[in-house]
Formats: sequence, structure tokens, C-alpha cells
Amino acid sequence: MLSRLHASTRRDEPLTTDAVTGEVRVPLALYAVDERRADVDLVLSRTDGQRLFTELAEALGFVRPMPAPRALGAVQ
Repeated sequence: MLSRLHASTRRDEPLTTDAVTGEVRVPLALYAVDERRADVDLVLSRTDGQRLFTELAEALGFVRPMPAPRALGAVQ
């Protein structure tokens, strides 16, 4: 059942960007409790990536605008 799975980044794999389209691809691993079930990529448009970045920064307590990470700089 998918609702019981949770995702974590695949720390050994970096996210990738497409300089032409602005697409951001984040490698994720899906787990059921502590058992790895699948590998998937979260694929975001430039706009969705920027929105997620902003929302994560706010959720983590950064209240002032933050610059984009270097890895995302190529997609601007």
C-alpha cells in the first residue's frame, strides 16, 4: 500500500538539473518502515522547484529570502 511508504533522499546520488528546461530531478528511495522498496525520482519544473525551496526554507525557520543553492543556479 503506497500510503504506508515514506521517502528519503538517496544520499549517494546528487540531484540533477537541466539548464535548458530548468527541470530539477531529486533521487528518492521509498521505504516501508526500514525496508527499502523502490527508487524513484522527484521531477520538478523550475517553478515548482523554486516554490518547494522557499517552502522548505520557511518550514526550517529561515524567515529572510535565501539565495538559490549553487546547483540550482544553472537553471535560472
